[in-house]
Amino acid sequence: MQPSAIRHFSFYPFVQPLARNRARFVLQAAADDLRACELIWWKRTNPEERRHVPLTLRRQDGRVAHWQAEADFPEEIHYIKYGFQLIDNEGDSRWYGSDGLCPRQTAAGSFEILQINATDVLSVPDWSRGCVYYQIFPDRFAHNGAKSGHHDSWDAAPTRENYLGGNLKGITARLPYLRDLGVECIYLNPVFLGDFNHKYATTDYLKVDPMFGTEPDLIELVEQAHGLGIRVILDGVFNHVGIHFAPFMDLMEKGESSAYRDWFYPKQFPIRIDAACYECVGDYPYMPRLNGANPEVRAYVRDVLLYWLERAHIDGWRFDVADELDRHACTQWREAIKAKYPDALMLCETWGDASRMLGPDGFDCAMNYLFRDAMIGFFARGTISAAGLNDRLNGMLMRYSDEADLCMYNLLGSHDTARFLTEAGGEKWRLRLAMAFQMLFPGAPAIYYGDELGMTGENDPGCRGGMAWGKPDQDLLNWQKRLIRLRKKHLSLRRGSYTVLAAKDGLFAFVREEGNDRVTAAFNTGDAPQTLDLTETEEPVHIPPRSVKIIE
Repeated sequence: MQPSAIRHFSFYPFVQPLARNRARFVLQAAADDLRACELIWWKRTNPEERRHVPLTLRRQDGRVAHWQAEADFPEEIHYIKYGFQLIDNEGDSRWYGSDGLCPRQTAAGSFEILQINATDVLSVPDWSRGCVYYQIFPDRFAHNGAKSGHHDSWDAAPTRENYLGGNLKGITARLPYLRDLGVECIYLNPVFLGDFNHKYATTDYLKVDPMFGTEPDLIELVEQAHGLGIRVILDGVFNHVGIHFAPFMDLMEKGESSAYRDWFYPKQFPIRIDAACYECVGDYPYMPRLNGANPEVRAYVRDVLLYWLERAHIDGWRFDVADELDRHACTQWREAIKAKYPDALMLCETWGDASRMLGPDGFDCAMNYLFRDAMIGFFARGTISAAGLNDRLNGMLMRYSDEADLCMYNLLGSHDTARFLTEAGGEKWRLRLAMAFQMLFPGAPAIYYGDELGMTGENDPGCRGGMAWGKPDQDLLNWQKRLIRLRKKHLSLRRGSYTVLAAKDGLFAFVREEGNDRVTAAFNTGDAPQTLDLTETEEPVHIPPRSVKIIE
């Protein structure tokens, strides 16, 4: 038994309240180190009556293993003491409590839960579990023929300066396409008044940018989408603003006497458009950072969040560069949103481990760039082995609760990355397999506009080309539709368990199960056929090279 690898604490995410009288307990140990593990708990006032709950090996990578159990309590959880009885592969039994490992229960301290409150209970919007997303960059998706101002031709090479004329009415007109594709929720990049074609330098959070249309256009888009069974979430850029944001302009004009001095992070006066004068995102002077620790800023952002939830009936927010936001501000915004709109989604952007940002007082889920990295390595470039993919994905899944895993925004690409087909060197079989994996894996698969049509493009700005309406790859589009239909057909693909069956020599196979519903998927990235043995009573499955075999 490796003592240094064993970890548990009596708070989230090691204790995950599922109701006031039900909780999930997680214990971490070294991979392949334990044979069995048992939770033993008792009331502080009744130490003689002890309950035993076996833990199961939930998953492991090449380094650590997570053991997990869900325990029901006869009343709300309070004044509970507990610990774990561990048995290693040699049969050695040890007690693990708050003081660490020891031979007997009584020789070490126990963990304790004093009280589970209603706000401690882990919950995410039910609709977000396994939801199929579609990301739209408004200037580049579609227009209704009424462009204003100067725009390049729709098929012009995308740059960081040019505009192609996409707008909200254009998106609304294409909603039937998205419904036919099988999309369940649209994520819109910023639509509010701002500088640059990407609109991440906000000028006014309460005005739709006239390049895209009007507030009634946004309201109509959401209404029409809802009528087709499609939800809509907006991009909330609250870490920073544009230099033409009125409070920042006031700071530039009035300097230290500005009423908005504490809305930002000034470093020196007078204020010039210079990163040396104030904090800014990415050290980019045209995007000064908002001070989320300021109560006035927190209240302002809260009002913006609630305004669009009420006014346009949107279904949630994606929070830009959320890992740079003030954490306490995010908790307050969550409280305000969930009090009035408990079903509204709070999706955060981060490019790494999101575990510190999720949970009962944080965001519901995150953009899962860890998933994208694994897909690029295994399918697009072939730099990760099947065993390596298994370790990466299990390590990723172990970071989060089961609830978060089922609603993580699993993307293959975005407006901030090269398109997947470009990463794959134009080899469409690689994209086809990655699409299948994305749609069959736990979480919420997210399509970046045009990937289903075979669009290519290097990183920003190359990935932001005009939607390829005139030259779609129909075979790829049909493949994407088939996969989404399959996902909607099987509850196991939205909510079911995930068990790996094989991970070696370019073969990766797993099964998803929920009750009697079962789907098996076997991926072969190699140049030769592979065979997968399922059970003694089933025929072996033969998977041709560079293909996926899906068994319903």
